[in-house]
Amino acid sequence: MEQELSDGVFPGRIGYFSFTRKAANEARDRAIAKFPDLNAKTDFPYFRTLHSLAFHCLGTKADDIMQPEHYTEFAAQTGIALEISKDEEEGFAKADNPILNEINLARIRGVDLRTHYNASDINIEWHHFEFVERSYRHYKASRNLLDFTDLLELACLDPSRLPRLEVLIIDEAQDLSRLQWNLVFELVAKANRVFVAGDDDQAVFTWAGADVKAFLDFEGDVHVLQQSYRIPATVHSLANGIVKRIRKRQEKTWYPRDYIGAIKQYYRFEDVQVDDGEWLILASTNYLLNPVHEWLKSNGVLFERNHVPSISPNVLKAVIDWERLRKGLSISITDAQNIYKYLGTNDVARGHRNFKGQVDIIEYDLSTLREHFGLLTDAVWHEALTKVSEDKREYLRAVLRRGYKVSTANRIKLSTIHGAKGGEADNVVMLLDLSPKFAKQYSVDSDSVNRLLYVGVTRAKKTLHLVMPKNYDRGFRL
Repeated sequence: MEQELSDGVFPGRIGYFSFTRKAANEARDRAIAKFPDLNAKTDFPYFRTLHSLAFHCLGTKADDIMQPEHYTEFAAQTGIALEISKDEEEGFAKADNPILNEINLARIRGVDLRTHYNASDINIEWHHFEFVERSYRHYKASRNLLDFTDLLELACLDPSRLPRLEVLIIDEAQDLSRLQWNLVFELVAKANRVFVAGDDDQAVFTWAGADVKAFLDFEGDVHVLQQSYRIPATVHSLANGIVKRIRKRQEKTWYPRDYIGAIKQYYRFEDVQVDDGEWLILASTNYLLNPVHEWLKSNGVLFERNHVPSISPNVLKAVIDWERLRKGLSISITDAQNIYKYLGTNDVARGHRNFKGQVDIIEYDLSTLREHFGLLTDAVWHEALTKVSEDKREYLRAVLRRGYKVSTANRIKLSTIHGAKGGEADNVVMLLDLSPKFAKQYSVDSDSVNRLLYVGVTRAKKTLHLVMPKNYDRGFRL
């Protein structure tokens, strides 16, 4: 991309499409850092996800897309249960239901519904499965609504709406579904130069429809980036041994960074010393992280799990700022307002909790808060901030008893391997236990399991800590 911009190609003639909006935005921001005269809002119309491109090119409006209330109404009409969430990447509603999930999987894979149903292990009668699918299509059509997958299907049906690009760049290509590839092929037909980037050894979303074969079969000159800037030599050796078991893959020669690193083995997670440094703790399935979660909490260790901190940053900030006040220091009005959310009922005079009658003050100390804002206590934080639940106060006291320096940034992160893809840490702990479902996959699709193991071990920048499985038959095989 940098080379194309240096050669004078206007960014509006470059399409940069990635699996996530975050990655597309990062590419745009890197371009602006190199070429500061470019405008982030106007000069990069095609730095997007493929879903966003389809939404843009079809002239779709937010009101045309299925919203939470629509899914709720549809569920009531058909008698199905579903959970509704917001897709943080695209801002659209997502409905989680076994039948709807399988219907969508068939669509993005381009497979006939009955064929997909017969190959799935869903425990639902066909007549009910087909009834839900037919009802879902009718519901959308009767209200002129589209879902996420409709956007891609419609864009493929009318490729004349797609842009004619000078340069097309597809990133994280190993994660694209068959339907997304169909859209890519339409873009390729209109582009002068095409770059497709990805790593088939990191294709860990095949269960969600990713079509790694389409990536491997894509015709063109192949360039392997041979130098890793993350992986130390010891981890590199293990990772190479893992990927050599993958039967269908692009052969690669690549080199570790100039650092030996280390691999350590344990039979219990509790024996891993996580007192210092940066840690990423990984498991194949979320529930396998539960014992680690409970152990860290009971031992007074702060952490983050799947991007959710074990203690809210606002609570931590209130504790830190309250103790600053007790030491005679000043804080901002924003920090004072945050503290007041957690002060006990009897510790703030009536009418002052929302800082009504604010005076023109830049910094706030205890005397100012007493005089103007009804503060009635200067007790230690765990006696003053009683609107923080008792269990969280006890947890935080345990953290402080260990001598941990409390901050709003967590140096320990827990995640599934899928959720950590693209992440890294100096120390990576891999729990080698597998769920029964993943363990069974070794006999039917060992490539998927080996790719997952490869992604996990290659998150380590310095030391890889391997926690052996409790049962070898239900564990990753090194």
